[in-house]
Formats: sequence, structure tokens, C-alpha cells
Amino acid sequence: MTADFKKLTPMQIDFLKELTNIGGGNAATALSEMVNHTIRMEVPNVSLVPYQCLFSDIIGEEEEVSAVSIRVLGDTPGNFLFVLKKADTPDFIGMLTGIMAGADIMDEMAVSAIEETCNILCSSYLNAMSRLLDYTLISSVPAFTQDMFGAILTTAYIESGQFEDTLLLIENLFRTENTRIRAHLFFIPLPGSLDKIFSIVKL
Repeated sequence: MTADFKKLTPMQIDFLKELTNIGGGNAATALSEMVNHTIRMEVPNVSLVPYQCLFSDIIGEEEEVSAVSIRVLGDTPGNFLFVLKKADTPDFIGMLTGIMAGADIMDEMAVSAIEETCNILCSSYLNAMSRLLDYTLISSVPAFTQDMFGAILTTAYIESGQFEDTLLLIENLFRTENTRIRAHLFFIPLPGSLDKIFSIVKL
């Protein structure tokens, strides 16, 4: 089951909500400017999720997904992982480019559109965190892949070294007049990163 915030203080919960409000709002504006039409973005849920609950409560281990990973360096290092169900990928590409893409045949433009979306999302949340906490955070170049969710998540853990058992999950709803798509943005922290974030926001 997705972790609730019982162990967090009201100020820490407010911080997460403020982070998603600022980051999500800035990301929606940047995405709309990129594609030259309005894309609305909602953040219906932000939560701390134990690793062992991911596959049962969020996305199935064998669910086919499109994903983009971005490494985060600086004061609170870790990995961002943007995950979109493979079945939703053609509609998402259409939302961004106006051109329907095949879920199994991803051309360079389609991959680039998803990577840039992830880059905008992550940059918006990192900039919001830097502003709220006065931290220095740097992101890497995004990398796209398609595979089963369990394989992608395992690879993210192995390639980046030892991570915490708890992840930060930000759900995102992308909407235009005719399309509504849900995606997940995971922040997989290096040990101590979440503690460092919440130690500043502790009252």
C-alpha cells in the first residue's frame, strides 16, 4: 500500500505539496510553449512509496512501459524515472507532436518528445526544490527505454548503486481537450537524500 504521511510533520507535507504545485505549474507552462498548444497538468497525488509496494500497488512488474531516466547530482543525489504505460505512449506522442506514433515503433522524433517532456518535468521540480531549500541540484541528459517496468526499475537501481528503500512518487495527469493521460515520476534517492530534504523541513 502507498505510504501515507503519518511519519511526516504538517510542515513536511506542506513542503511536498508546494514542491509539486510550483514544479507542476512551471512544467505545464514550459510544455505548452514547447508544443505551441495548451497542455494542462495536474498532480493528483504525491507520496512516499516503499520499494516492496511498487509492483503490487503502482505498476505491475511485467507491465510494458516507456521510461526516461535522468540522474540527479548535487546536494540530494538520486535518479528521476518518468514512466508511461506503453499502451498510452501513442496518445502521449500525439498530444505532444500532433502525430500518432506506434507503441512498438518509436522514431527519433517520438523518443525526443518524451525525453524532452521528462527533462522539463525534472528541471521544474529540481528548480522548485532548489528555490525552496537553497540546494544545488544538477540533472544529466535523459535516456529513453522501453521494457517491463520491473526490469527498468531494477536496472536503475543496479546502474546507479545503492538506493534507499523508499521512493518519492509524483503522479502526473496530462490533459488536452480530447486526451487525458496518467504518468508517474519517481525520484529514487541515494541513501540520506530524503533525510537531508526533510531534516530542513522538520517543524
